[in-house]
Amino acid sequence: MTEHPPRTPLAVRDAAHVIHPVTAPREMTDLGARVVVEGDGVWITDDRGRRLIDGFAGLWCVSVGHGRREIIDAVTAQMEELEYFTTFHGQSHPRAIELAEKLASMFPPEYELDHVMFSSGGSEANETNIKLVRLYWAVQGQDQRFKIIARHNGYHGLTIATMTATGIMPMRWNFGPEAPGFDHVAAPYCYKCELDLTFPACGLACAEEFARLVEREGPETIAAFIAEPVIGAAGIIPPPPGYFQRIREICDEHGILLILDEVVTGFGRTGTMFGMEMYDVRPDIVTLAKGITSGYLPLGASVVNAHVWDTISTRLPDQMPVSHGFTYSGHPTCCAAALANIDLIERDDLVANARDVGAYLQDQMRERLGDFESVGDIRGIGLMIGIEFVADRATKRGFSRPHQMCAQVEFEAWERGLYCRAMGMETVGVAPPLTIDREIADRIVDILAESIAAVEADVMPRERALGPKSESERVGSAAELFAGMTAKFDPARAEGVDLVVQFALTGEAGGIWRIAVRDGALDVAAIEAEDPDAEVTLRATAADYVRIANGDLSGADAFTTQKLVIEGDLGRAGALGSLGLM
Repeated sequence: MTEHPPRTPLAVRDAAHVIHPVTAPREMTDLGARVVVEGDGVWITDDRGRRLIDGFAGLWCVSVGHGRREIIDAVTAQMEELEYFTTFHGQSHPRAIELAEKLASMFPPEYELDHVMFSSGGSEANETNIKLVRLYWAVQGQDQRFKIIARHNGYHGLTIATMTATGIMPMRWNFGPEAPGFDHVAAPYCYKCELDLTFPACGLACAEEFARLVEREGPETIAAFIAEPVIGAAGIIPPPPGYFQRIREICDEHGILLILDEVVTGFGRTGTMFGMEMYDVRPDIVTLAKGITSGYLPLGASVVNAHVWDTISTRLPDQMPVSHGFTYSGHPTCCAAALANIDLIERDDLVANARDVGAYLQDQMRERLGDFESVGDIRGIGLMIGIEFVADRATKRGFSRPHQMCAQVEFEAWERGLYCRAMGMETVGVAPPLTIDREIADRIVDILAESIAAVEADVMPRERALGPKSESERVGSAAELFAGMTAKFDPARAEGVDLVVQFALTGEAGGIWRIAVRDGALDVAAIEAEDPDAEVTLRATAADYVRIANGDLSGADAFTTQKLVIEGDLGRAGALGSLGLM
């Protein structure tokens, strides 16, 4: 394994002042940021002078590659002509008009996606969509129809509302109370199905779960269903065939609007201009960002179906505005960047390149990486590809320490000249600029092979020893598990710990158990009803928690597939784990 180098001077300065999104603060203090100082085409250069392949296009963004003169010149010209003006209160400017026209022209005419509201990025655009959907129903006198249905593992942003729509649980911890009016259903994650089924015999049970939720909650309460065409941040998970057709059918049956979050999949990344084309699904509202400007400037867009917009615009009372927007909505310079960027994508036929080179890259990955002991699944579409790692391929068991394998592969790859991304589901994601060729694709696979080999040599011997427990160590029931906790308890490790956690286990042989650690002592008790004073509540079926205790199912896997739900402070739950009690 490669040792982490000492922090550079820029990294030291960074740690003193910069707060990084979705980053553990201690990592910046201990290891420091990786500081990028230059970009050129598919390449970036760090502050150590090393040249790397930008294998994640910044953050899914840089579709046309770094340093494109056409975008830089368009931005410069716009800054000289009109650097900023507002679209609030009925004002406009040529670039916003031109970009709205261009976006409307890019969708099938029969979808009537012809009205656009601009924002500064994907979170803002999804926030806009949620508000427009609720406004659409409210002006029809149906303000009880406000619930937004999303999916486990979906990502839609990190504002309070979009965070609540996001189904990646660690991204929601300690930011409560969450916004009301959101619910989640199973993701179409076939490799580790949270419903314990197999496609196609499952009959698209994950989509049918949406139908059951509508029936349970009442269609008159459901405003919209929101989904990424391909689940992105949680691990690059394409849906199975027929999934979106069934989702659309359910929406149409009950008059529910469908929001497609194309922030990642838009503008060519899937090998089609938009993910909706890949899966032949008609949305009512589309979320755009990232690839709309290739990340050169911040911009998001909500593209709204004519019926939705006409309903809002004709039913609002006279002189009543759509009371929503952002200071930089339709920023002239950002719109100019988007127009130049889309022109490059179309002119250079980058959609076809993403399709062709993406297929080649996936083939090479499967051929050259598929036999690694830790590689469980290689999946993707176009130039968004995920490699999911497992501690045991036969059982798909995850690692004892969540995120360790993918994070170490990301580090090793960086040291060898590739930026890839450690993602959810113990997955390394590859999503380079759409301009890459087969030579770069081969180099990406070379580096990944070297990196995985290095990490496996360090991690896998330890993980093999942490597999399913021996017969003498196994427990047969939840009651047996909790009865045996006292014997495993080490008072020395509990010094200074003050913690109350409860396990609410359902199904056969389930029940509620409260674990209290105070003054170096442990108290384990079965209780009749949940304790409102418990700091953390863990929910699972009794059968699944016994599987976790016996090492047949990793806690990380149970958590990511929603078999284990943790309510409360994740850090406090981790304290119980450090005592060997979870």
